Amino acid sequence: MANTTFNGKIRSENGFQQVSKNTDTGAITESQFNIQTSATSGIDNIVESGTTVGANNASLGTAATIFNITPNTHGSGIADAAISTFVNKVGGIITTTILIDLHGGLACGGTAGDAIGTDGGTANAYIAELTSAVNGVPLEVEFSCLEVPTGGDPDINLDCSATGTTAENAALTSGTALMDNGDLTLGYYNSIDSGAVLAALTKKYLYLTCGTATEAAYTAGKIMIRITGAAFDQDNG
Repeated sequence: MANTTFNGKIRSENGFQQVSKNTDTGAITESQFNIQTSATSGIDNIVESGTTVGANNASLGTAATIFNITPNTHGSGIADAAISTFVNKVGGIITTTILIDLHGGLACGGTAGDAIGTDGGTANAYIAELTSAVNGVPLEVEFSCLEVPTGGDPDINLDCSATGTTAENAALTSGTALMDNGDLTLGYYNSIDSGAVLAALTKKYLYLTCGTATEAAYTAGKIMIRITGAAFDQDNG
């Protein structure tokens, strides 16, 4: 059958079926009928995904294409294999989810308060650079332990800083503690309001820091950090 052009709606009570015919045997093969709306590559990719920093960064939902939200970058001192960042906007709420696999090449420092990052003292060990345009005005920060850290220090805290250059195994410059968690246990959960410092985004770089001196690479440990923000139109001030 040749190509057919219709003027008007095509309607079917029982759906549509896409088929292909083998030119040698004449066998008919049924396949799924897909509609691509905003795919960039691949038939199942319906939203823009990926960033210039790491293949593990992706934006879910319709945030990337409709709301022009792309995931937060992490510093070069955090291995791509150790982190995945997702940003979703629903209504007036933006949710930023950061998944961290400590076994993806991360290590803690030899002094309490040192930044956790790629082993070897790699600079720029921040896990996210928050901005009001991407993350909204932060309302709440949540911290969960999904796998107990081993190898390195299990006492892992969350800090923010105005500086993004701090290296693994070094003390934060202008750092402010957000969460002093103590030794993480399976299922550990902590939640805080964002506080004036983070809400103003004057200290926009987030770091994981060690609570005690245990200079070693991690052999296990999974952490989820979730930031809830209000999606005010930043152009209105």
